[in-house]
Amino acid sequence: MDVSLYGHLTYDRIFEDFRKYTSIGSIGNVWNFLLRINPKLKVNIEPTAIGEALVLVNKDKVERTSVAQLNLKTKKPNIIDSKWSHIMYINELDDLSFIKDIKGIVSADICKGKELENKNILKDIDYLFISDEDIFTDIRELGKLTKGWVILHHKTGSICTDGDKLFETKVSVIENVNVLGAGDMFAASFINEQLTTSLEFKKIVINSHRRVTNYLESIVNEKN
Repeated sequence: MDVSLYGHLTYDRIFEDFRKYTSIGSIGNVWNFLLRINPKLKVNIEPTAIGEALVLVNKDKVERTSVAQLNLKTKKPNIIDSKWSHIMYINELDDLSFIKDIKGIVSADICKGKELENKNILKDIDYLFISDEDIFTDIRELGKLTKGWVILHHKTGSICTDGDKLFETKVSVIENVNVLGAGDMFAASFINEQLTTSLEFKKIVINSHRRVTNYLESIVNEKN
């Protein structure tokens, strides 16, 4: 396989003001955007936890927040040989022992919720994605704990560090848009770029932000 997705798969109940709709979140967001941008990718879905989330979106402020029960059902995953494995969300998974059995590149995401207890697991993570809302320690210190890079993303760009080197990227803020899943889209775009291009790391981060921005802008333009 090209990519295997592990971790949480959620049933999302989403409110934009008083408009309610449902969606598949977490793994579902990454899977959807991966295949949207590259239908040729072979993507394996291997959820280790199934849960539910209640999400409130504020398009006027380009914000979203949520409460969730992420581990309503859990299981130990089957490890599938893949070029890349992405795990959601390591701070909310009770059992992380399967990570040591994964071969190839490993990335992981941290979500809103409890602080990551087993920080030793970061030595097995090549790329750690975390939003500015969920950061729980100094980013350079987090970079030193991680095998590879920490990518701290926010609505105006990102900060990336390996504990030594650090750089920032900037993107334009899109007004009046639903940003739910934007972080997952960014991770999906980053994974695809790493697998299919030979660009330098910083350029891949920039391209990944740009792809998500272009997609969100297209949604706004369609509605207008």
